[in-house]
Amino acid sequence: MLARDTDRDRKAIEPERPKGDAPTGAVQHRKIIHIDMDAFFASVEQRDNPELRGKPVAVGGSRERGVVAAASYEARAFGVRSALPSVTAKRRCPDLIFVAPRFDIYKVVSLQIREIFAEYTPIIEPLSLDEAYLDATENLKGIASATQVAEDIRAKIRRETNLTASAGVSYNKLLAKLASDHRKPDGLYVITPKMGPAFVENLPVEKFHGVGPATTAKMNRLGIENGLDLRAQTLPFLQRHFGKSGSYYYWIARGIDERPVRADRVRKSIGAENTFSQDLHAFGPMREALEPIIAKVWRHCQATGIQGRTVTLKVKFADFQQITRSKSVNDAIDSLSDLERLSLGLLEPILPPRKGVRLLGISLSSLTQAQPTGRRQLSLVL
Repeated sequence: MLARDTDRDRKAIEPERPKGDAPTGAVQHRKIIHIDMDAFFASVEQRDNPELRGKPVAVGGSRERGVVAAASYEARAFGVRSALPSVTAKRRCPDLIFVAPRFDIYKVVSLQIREIFAEYTPIIEPLSLDEAYLDATENLKGIASATQVAEDIRAKIRRETNLTASAGVSYNKLLAKLASDHRKPDGLYVITPKMGPAFVENLPVEKFHGVGPATTAKMNRLGIENGLDLRAQTLPFLQRHFGKSGSYYYWIARGIDERPVRADRVRKSIGAENTFSQDLHAFGPMREALEPIIAKVWRHCQATGIQGRTVTLKVKFADFQQITRSKSVNDAIDSLSDLERLSLGLLEPILPPRKGVRLLGISLSSLTQAQPTGRRQLSLVL
């Protein structure tokens, strides 16, 4: 359902900064749209195969060590989500239908959607095949309302691709992304400057971008449950407990995000990591903990069409000492099994660890645009 906004909300969105709170040099009067396709991979499969419509569908491998890349909303009702092991997904939803991913098709559809964006603004920052930020402050159609721009884009996506998209409209990227998730699927939500502070007040901290499970647990132990609790903390307090991230948490609790939409954004690396509630001491638990991290990195490779030649393992010990180990290969890594093999090969030499391990991470660098291979076709970078 489309959440209709009031006439006042449809006016040009202009940030109103709290005096004394904003960093200097702030860029003002932005109108930011975040577009997120609804269950993109699964929706494409349901669109192209009428027999899948209305049924729980998971895009990914059904093998014992397979991972769900995307799930339809029918599957999500059973708790099936991306990154979930396939065996767990099947246990939660016995009628789940697994479909092999077709990244070449997803990329074609993604390019169609990108062309629609480009009719309204040249300032587009793709995050993956299925989502992007748009700066509609001075859009090509001369439309005063960013909300109207988002409505037009959503309508055109539906007409030309027979797929639905959700959109968030606000005065910065943080709030636009939160807004797009607020009325999913097939919704549009606007967060105006007057709404922004109250909107983040009521959010559980785990809903903030960049606050993962381990940070959520730590915040909860400190009595920080929602945005209002987070905003009540001083900057020195947050920096003391969360290091460099403390400043980021301080500003997002106030709905402040100075990042511009960058059409020329170039990634130097992609990665994922996890901090564990209990320290790990043996290879078995560490391998088990690394598997979803590796799978997450590989899903990003598939979704964006990026490959890399250098794998880096990050290990943080119980005393917060941190080490990294890297391995480079001649050709871009083009399979999950190769990424897993290289990652575990970096882990084995440090075992058994002299002290407990509290964090593991995997990243890929020396990135290149994916090319079709004999084994599979991968999507290309947008």
